[in-house]
Amino acid sequence: MLYNDMYYEKIVRTFGESILDIIIKVLPWLKVYVKTLDSFRELSRNIIASRLELEDITIEKAHDDNPFHCMYIKDSWKYIYSLLKNKRLFAEYKDYKIDEPTNYVYNHFVEVNRTYLLSYTKSMWLSPGTYNLNIGLILKHGSGLGTTKFEVKYNDDDGNPVLQTFYPPTNINNILPKKQFCLMKLGEIHIPQSNKINKHNKTKKVQVVMEEIGLYLKSGFRIFFIDICQPSLLFNDYDLLYYTIKETDYRYFINIPLKNFYKALSYVQNGGALENLESKQQYGSADPYSIWDQYDKEFLHGYHFNSDSIAAMEAINNSDANKDEQIEFEDLLKYADFYFNNRFKKRLFKFNTVYQRRQFINRFGDFEMDWHECDESEELATEEKDSKNKRVCAYDREGLKWKIPIVGEL
Repeated sequence: MLYNDMYYEKIVRTFGESILDIIIKVLPWLKVYVKTLDSFRELSRNIIASRLELEDITIEKAHDDNPFHCMYIKDSWKYIYSLLKNKRLFAEYKDYKIDEPTNYVYNHFVEVNRTYLLSYTKSMWLSPGTYNLNIGLILKHGSGLGTTKFEVKYNDDDGNPVLQTFYPPTNINNILPKKQFCLMKLGEIHIPQSNKINKHNKTKKVQVVMEEIGLYLKSGFRIFFIDICQPSLLFNDYDLLYYTIKETDYRYFINIPLKNFYKALSYVQNGGALENLESKQQYGSADPYSIWDQYDKEFLHGYHFNSDSIAAMEAINNSDANKDEQIEFEDLLKYADFYFNNRFKKRLFKFNTVYQRRQFINRFGDFEMDWHECDESEELATEEKDSKNKRVCAYDREGLKWKIPIVGEL
């Protein structure tokens, strides 16, 4: 319990006092996502909840004096901190500029098929520190990805723009395996501590830009998300270049409740403004219900969203939230079990050096033996659970560490 409470204090200390008001605004989306984590942490969460005598209270019945005093919030500060500290940028049509009609955003990912125009811009708020810049994608017959640059922009204390630029390997099309999901590290982002003391907002607005560096044809790849995450044992201590999983179905890699939460959080933190650094909109002033039609409502049905705002009432009254096809709590748990407990638990790791690869194998076991002995396309989930203790590699036996924002030493 003390460990859990420590993360509440860490949230205020890291992000500033205003973050509490922002969390209150996005509570409905936050609770939906945290509930899905019960597929692997229900027992540990219930220990905290029972000791604190917490209840699963709907938003409209929340305690006026402390809206955080409920299940999935007060018993989950560690995971809430990880959600705020990391950012996963999912594909949104308005964020990309690509040629039409052969390229499109479909089922929450971007399909790039014969285009000379590729541009992406997204703004977020990050606390000071070091982050990994990763990209999750699938190459079919990828070409042109090596001529793409990634830029991270922010303004310093004097208002001067600061730019950090990253380039994927020029031979990335030869490095990454085809027709498999890959998560690749592009570089490390450094956000400095501000010299101006602001106890209300200790974060800095950061803009991520992806664009081509020449008129080169780009074709044959899908972009699932861009990850801004804390340093990890795998990528930083062992200098991992990428890992791959034998699957291409977006449903195993795009977590819809998580995408809805980050959409609400980004909109509130940006004050409802457009994706630019010079916006004068007030931090945390937007109402997430104003973009109700932009959420994936399949995962919002069945939950009692409420708010005092006019936008919220109009959105709910005009939505399908009261129809018979509502998804109840049991349905959400079924989705969580599908996403977190599927058969894709084994990964193939590609390290930058032979030395780091050998160090990893010496500590955790030979992952290549597990990879080659298992045909993921034919293995059933039940067989996977029965054989998990027989694996040679002991790293991440449950296959969870790549599916959630980094909590700690992962």
